[in-house]
Amino acid sequence: QVAIDRPVVDFSGACGNLSAAVGPFAVDEGLIDVPDGEACVRVRMPNSGKMYEARFAVKDGMAVEGGDFAMPGVGGTGARISLDYLDPGGAITGALLPTGNTTDAIEVSGFGPVEASLVDATNAVVFVAAEALGYRATERPEALDADGTFMARMDEIRRKGAVMMGMANRPADAPLSTPKVGIVAPPAAFVALDGRDYAEDDMDLTVRMISMENVHRAVPGTSGMCIAAAARIEGTLPNRIAREHAPLRVGNPSGVLPVDADVTRTGDRGWTVRSITVYRTQRRLMEGFVLVPDRAPEAVPS
Repeated sequence: QVAIDRPVVDFSGACGNLSAAVGPFAVDEGLIDVPDGEACVRVRMPNSGKMYEARFAVKDGMAVEGGDFAMPGVGGTGARISLDYLDPGGAITGALLPTGNTTDAIEVSGFGPVEASLVDATNAVVFVAAEALGYRATERPEALDADGTFMARMDEIRRKGAVMMGMANRPADAPLSTPKVGIVAPPAAFVALDGRDYAEDDMDLTVRMISMENVHRAVPGTSGMCIAAAARIEGTLPNRIAREHAPLRVGNPSGVLPVDADVTRTGDRGWTVRSITVYRTQRRLMEGFVLVPDRAPEAVPS
């Protein structure tokens, strides 16, 4: 994850959006050999030690880029890529519910305790009910970015959540990209960033996520996956707020994102996430070469 406003790269988590490009790139570059048809490329993420399977169409030995699948926040359409994240629970912290609870209380300076769900599935996320902070999760990202009180409180919640999840000893030591933090709310009509109107029935819950200290213009891929898993775990805030539907339709600033999770109960309080599925598109945007001489150039006389 690359910081928006300074030259910092955080490797503590994986990026769901960038994950879509790995399989097609491996095929196009000849790193692996697959027949035409639907390819299934298994990818290991050293960040978390987890695996995912990328399924996409291949024709004439190359990944197909053209198609009619549309993604919220991405212009045009493309060939759909299915990403199945296998056994994604505890990818960052080692536990699906790092505190052992479906909800915890986080004390916010000058405000009081706020109920939160701390869930780790493909990425660690702290979920807060939008209503608890006086919001609806339909606000435009730039409005929330400009709301200093909101951003400060969410950052405090995120950092204290990191300590509770065992990711940092102090709030100040929390990694920049993880955990993510966001507000969730019931389905509600809103106007997306491209001007399209969405009705309440188009989605199952709404969310506004903060990533790298900015409100995301859609929803980070791994955060969307974590939302899907949390919505299947009884007692979490996403579960209590979301309308039951498969796949889960997540309302976000750019539209509605479908994502699904295979979650089962193990014992009285335990839960297991077998897989999470999300859909993406990809195409190669640019390529180039940097030419380096095989020996140092001779000095030019002054």
